[in-house]
Amino acid sequence: MTTLTGWQRLWILASIFWAVVILALAGMPHSGWTIQSALVVVRLWIVPVAAVYGFGLGLVWVRREFQVESK
Repeated sequence: MTTLTGWQRLWILASIFWAVVILALAGMPHSGWTIQSALVVVRLWIVPVAAVYGFGLGLVWVRREFQVESK
């Protein structure tokens, strides 16, 4: 079983915080939820969360290529 790194834990915490913010803002203007409004809310949450995670994976990949191998 793999353990989560500190960055992954931070990403999870930020994702949960962002979900709370998005859900709070989505509930303010109207009380009647529709499927379309729910999909917009999900997109407002998933796109930034996935982008940040992908950016982090890209940084790890680039950093790994620049590390000097010690012998």
